[in-house]
Amino acid sequence: MDAVIYTRVSTDDQREKGFSLQDQERRLRAYCEQHGKNILKHYQDDHSAKDFNRPQFQQFLADLKAKKIKPKQLVVVRWDRFSRNLLESLAMKATLKELGVDLQFLENNYDEAIPENLIPLVIQMAMPQVENERRGINTKQGMRQALRQGRWMWKAPKGYVNDPVTKIVKKSPDAHFVIEAFRLVSLGLKTPDAIRKELNRAGFKCSKQSLLNILRNPFYTGQIVLDAWKNEPREVVKGIHEPIIDEDTFSAVQAILDGRNRKQAKPSKIKLLFPLRGHLKCRICGNNLTASSSKGRNKKYHYYHCQHGCKERIEADLVNSKFESFLANIRVNTEVAELYTEILRDVFEEHEGTKESRLMDNKNKLAEMNLKLKSLDFKWVSGSIADDDYRRISGTVKEEIARMEQINCELSVVETRFDHHLMYGISFLSKITFYFTNAPLEIKHKIIDSIFPGKLIFDGEKYRTGEESTLLSLICSDSITFGQKPNTKAIIADGLSSEAPPAGLEPATL
Repeated sequence: MDAVIYTRVSTDDQREKGFSLQDQERRLRAYCEQHGKNILKHYQDDHSAKDFNRPQFQQFLADLKAKKIKPKQLVVVRWDRFSRNLLESLAMKATLKELGVDLQFLENNYDEAIPENLIPLVIQMAMPQVENERRGINTKQGMRQALRQGRWMWKAPKGYVNDPVTKIVKKSPDAHFVIEAFRLVSLGLKTPDAIRKELNRAGFKCSKQSLLNILRNPFYTGQIVLDAWKNEPREVVKGIHEPIIDEDTFSAVQAILDGRNRKQAKPSKIKLLFPLRGHLKCRICGNNLTASSSKGRNKKYHYYHCQHGCKERIEADLVNSKFESFLANIRVNTEVAELYTEILRDVFEEHEGTKESRLMDNKNKLAEMNLKLKSLDFKWVSGSIADDDYRRISGTVKEEIARMEQINCELSVVETRFDHHLMYGISFLSKITFYFTNAPLEIKHKIIDSIFPGKLIFDGEKYRTGEESTLLSLICSDSITFGQKPNTKAIIADGLSSEAPPAGLEPATL
């Protein structure tokens, strides 16, 4: 009698039983020789038995239907080597019978000519599925118990790395990027995607969705979430890994992502009276000045003052008006601005050319990786690569493809209206007093921060500071390239002001 033998092992079985495939084949060949069966072909799979989508079994069916082989029997060691799914087993058994092939097992084989044998036969067909499902439940329960004890069971999220020795996740070199992402988002000044792009440029490779997943993940606060399962409710437990984000920051980020912090509270009238609060330093003791109002006999008086025992106290109206006069002296040097614009335009165009070249190279590499993945799929379907090797290699290739697609997406973003934005910035500087006077309080703070990185000191007549805005200094300064003309109105970037002598703002201050 002509027969075909079939052997199968899953990755887990191979780990546990070592030489299972060789043992199955040896036993099947010995059985066929003992019973006078002629082996037409041997089919062997290294795949799960949850269904029949296995390369070699599908090849066996294709050979049967094409009449390349005409066996009378398919011989298998036992039912769990054939299938671990009762319904799939019954359906495939019927399919093989239609093709003229009977199933024969070395263990627990039943004579189907006896009707009573149908009962133990069905039990034998169901047992592998029962065993498989029970193993899955036990595995899941074990993993959930490990999670309850604070142990993370999978690949560590970004910002952490799996320690192969202690089996505990620990901080990775990328942790500072995650910390910075949470900090910046919690401020509410920029969108998460704008922050992601900044971090990408700094070396943190992360997609838009990945960053949102990070920002939503309480794992970074030292907690592990167990989702609800069967009759077990959702749980949040303390992990044994080191948290890198405090709960206040995490809560602030959740509020921003949920939209609860989008409507900013309207600033009070008191705050509007002190736009320079937080930007001034005491000229006597060097500490930050605060601001407050005091009630006189007929009206309220508003002051910027020190809190550290010194007697520094200046009327707010004087401080504010002098600052607006101070801003009014900022004027853009036309020649320097034009030169600076041309230089930036050249740099921009060079960057665009480099970007196009990188995009083309990356697209070529992406095409190569996709071809590599298709080749792996073909080898896997044809059975020329083991299942675990396929998963490992294809996983690496897919990660690289995802990384390249993310880079391509970022490189494909069109730069927006370069000339418009630059000229708007120069126009803004030319009318900075108008913009500052009419801006909301939070914008006033941003304008001050952009011009003066450090704290300002007001001595009652003029302002000075210890740090400068280099860009503003270059665009507004005559002396950088062309030299200061005598007997002309001072330009603030040169350290001169119509409100103060040359020492009021040193050359290295704006």
